[in-house]
Amino acid sequence: MAEQAADEEGLERARSETDQARLNEEADITDRQYQQSSQTSEQQQPLSRNPLNRPPTATRIQSLNSRALNGTGNGFPNLNHVQTNMTSGSTAKPYSVFTPGQKWFIVSLSALGAIFSPISTNIYVPAIPTLAAAFKVSTEKINLSVTLYLVFQALTPSIWGSAGDAFGRRPVFIACLLVYLLSCVGTALCPTNAYWLLMVMRFVQASGGSPLIAIGTGVVADIAMPQERGRYLGLFNLGTTVGPALGPLLGGVFAYTLGWRSIFWFLVIFCAAVLVPMVLAFPETLRSLVGDGSIPPPLLNCTPAALLRRKRELKEMQEKGETPEALDMHRAKFKPWASFLLFLEPDIALMFTWSSLYYAMWYALLTVFSSLLKTEYNASEIVIGLCYIPNGLGSGISGFATGRIMDVFYRREKKRVGGDHRHFPDEFRLERVRFMILPFHIGLLIASTTGLAWSMKAHAPIAVPIVLNFFVGIGTGFLTTTTIYGIDLFAGQGGAVTATFNLIRCALGAVTVSTVQLIVDRMGPGWCFVLLNGICLLGTPLVLIVLKCGPRWRKQRREKAKRKEVEMKEKEIAALPK
Repeated sequence: MAEQAADEEGLERARSETDQARLNEEADITDRQYQQSSQTSEQQQPLSRNPLNRPPTATRIQSLNSRALNGTGNGFPNLNHVQTNMTSGSTAKPYSVFTPGQKWFIVSLSALGAIFSPISTNIYVPAIPTLAAAFKVSTEKINLSVTLYLVFQALTPSIWGSAGDAFGRRPVFIACLLVYLLSCVGTALCPTNAYWLLMVMRFVQASGGSPLIAIGTGVVADIAMPQERGRYLGLFNLGTTVGPALGPLLGGVFAYTLGWRSIFWFLVIFCAAVLVPMVLAFPETLRSLVGDGSIPPPLLNCTPAALLRRKRELKEMQEKGETPEALDMHRAKFKPWASFLLFLEPDIALMFTWSSLYYAMWYALLTVFSSLLKTEYNASEIVIGLCYIPNGLGSGISGFATGRIMDVFYRREKKRVGGDHRHFPDEFRLERVRFMILPFHIGLLIASTTGLAWSMKAHAPIAVPIVLNFFVGIGTGFLTTTTIYGIDLFAGQGGAVTATFNLIRCALGAVTVSTVQLIVDRMGPGWCFVLLNGICLLGTPLVLIVLKCGPRWRKQRREKAKRKEVEMKEKEIAALPK
């Protein structure tokens, strides 16, 4: 049964990869033609009130119905001949109809939503002693709630991320934010004689907040081409990397001034402030539903403005006596196990495991940093929270700058071979281009974490570990690199790819968070992080194997996809009546 499920999954993946590659190839080839045709059109024609130069309403809807919905047989519409966002005389189309400004808005709103996952992990770490006293339990039991959050932070994105790949980014994003908001209300109202309820609320909170990173990364993969993916993913990762450092700061301020319940009331207000514009203005981007963004989405995936516009267009058609054809989109199948099956891909498994080792070490430092500040420097909750700012600042700068630098490397390689990795997979050195910046990140991360730990052990001035914490944040740019590489491998499964990465790194993070304090108590902070960095260095062969064997594995997947495509066509021909 397991082999049969794997074969079915492989067939579906091969189909989707084939169609995605076909769509991407046409979009990339015609993007330059589109720009040239747009410039020519602007010179020959006066400006129109229609910003997209679309044909009349009835003609547009009928054209989309007749041309876009010739199914490919695998759950994805055939978008190869849909003309979108161009003059009627043009036969080319861009990868996405969203303008750069719209892309920045979509990614920024996604980043704000995704910040709830990392910020909630340790936002009440500074208030752990207060919570232990309020609930009349030990500190270890309160720490257990942090570990529980990390466990479900690893598991739930596998389900919700796959749901986003099947039902659309918008409805799943909104549903997760709503679950998260309600869980924060429940935690804020939790009675202090119900420790079990605190644990339940943390489980629900993780279930709602943790999938947002996977869904948001899928959004970036939907709207951004490979050569611009770094800049948008760098912006998106601002939230995911700043969150772990911002959480303790906010938690310390609120716990010290207004009490521990104010922490969760703040999260309620913050989540509502993100949820409202998400409901009102966040468009659907899943390419299997809306293509390049020009195909009308299903009703469940429409914004209020889109619903009103569709109602107005249908009314105009009725007045003209026209009847629109049903827009029957073919959704991809919901596969909650897709993230686990992706881990069977060797390059994904090795690269994600290697990165997760360093992620777990970084999270161990964030966890133990507050207790070391308390014991070694007798710092207050507010001072402890302020000491996390440099790490968040460094992480944000690193994530954004890393994305930009990776785009430069990618465009340079694209110019060398005459195309991107999809069109020249054998000539394009994808692994070398994407991994080029990794030695800088890892070297800086190892040196700064080791130096920080030993400086606190030696009771150096508090400015020393604070400055080193900034460089620790700079070293976290490897997270952006790993995520972009995973999306390059499986662009049509952005949510599942990120959920797979999230599953591995959070699982290892839960192990280090639950054990790092014990190691520090036995060995001291200096030798503790010498040990953890040594374990990370032992994983170096993993990334070297991917660098050497990655091109061969990608070629094998392409050949397998072609064989599956041929077999599928042969079966379709055989099924035709003679």
